[in-house]
Amino acid sequence: MVTRALSMDRYRRPVCALPAACFELVKKTLIAIGVVAALLGGRTLAADLEPRALPPRPLPPPVAAVANWSGPYFGIGAGGRANAVDANVTSATVGTPPVPIPLPPVSGGTSFALAFWQQNQSAMQYLDHIAIRGSVYGGWNFQVAPAWVIGVEADFGLAHEKAVFHGSPYPTNLQFGTPSTPFGASPNDTFGVRSTWDASLRLRGGWLATPSILFYLTGGLALAHLQATSTCSITPTLNVSNCAPGNYFGGTLGPAVITHSGTKLGWTAGLGADMWLWSNWMVRMHYRYADFGYLSIGDDGAFSFTETRTCSGCPAAANPLTVSYQLRMMQHFFELGIAYKF
Repeated sequence: MVTRALSMDRYRRPVCALPAACFELVKKTLIAIGVVAALLGGRTLAADLEPRALPPRPLPPPVAAVANWSGPYFGIGAGGRANAVDANVTSATVGTPPVPIPLPPVSGGTSFALAFWQQNQSAMQYLDHIAIRGSVYGGWNFQVAPAWVIGVEADFGLAHEKAVFHGSPYPTNLQFGTPSTPFGASPNDTFGVRSTWDASLRLRGGWLATPSILFYLTGGLALAHLQATSTCSITPTLNVSNCAPGNYFGGTLGPAVITHSGTKLGWTAGLGADMWLWSNWMVRMHYRYADFGYLSIGDDGAFSFTETRTCSGCPAAANPLTVSYQLRMMQHFFELGIAYKF
């Protein structure tokens, strides 16, 4: 019994019998817990301090490039050219000494320059035509302000444009002689006008509606080349004198074909729009008017020619035949173009 009691007492004995021992045990336990917590916390803190991959920041939107209009450019264009030519016979004489040939009555004129439809409308024909035109152009722009551009431009164009009047070698029918006989009044007698090349040198000034769209006005000098051909028929025609053998007052008039050509300086004005496409390329839409004596009251700018036909076997009263005529011309240009800015 004694032994059993001793054994039971062993299990009931407290962990520490003395207060000092208990304090020491608690102290060691707390230190151990602190060490473990420090170790665990250090690992967590280390993990928190490790660098982490950040998501990429979105890039700012690209800034649109602002077109710089200053500098030289060169381009090609295609479109149409419409010519309106008023062909006027200004004088006609026949014989030696020369005797004036009556011309059709002169219509009422006007001193108002824009009323061109009332000027020189007597012994005349309208010779109008439209043709496809190709061109090259180039110039230099100066952007003088954020919204304003000025510059200078030149162009050169080609077109085959021809209009023909049938029924006379001249812009009007002539009738003279004794007895009075119409001259060249047959479908084989023709008067034709052909224009080929044109050019201009102009100033430009425009407003930028956006950084890439320019609306402009332009004006300056214009050049045009024109050819006039008078064809006197060599086919005999009843009751009509012409260049057929023996068919002009008993003789033969010649030459049958006479051609004149000339280049005149005029003025031009127009408007258009240029637009950037990409990089250094830009396109344009363009209209231009050119005038060669058409809206002018005087003769400056108009094409003027005089031609003489002589007769073999004719009396002096019928030889020579001299006719002067004048060609007033206006041109309308419609163009699409593409240019490269250097």
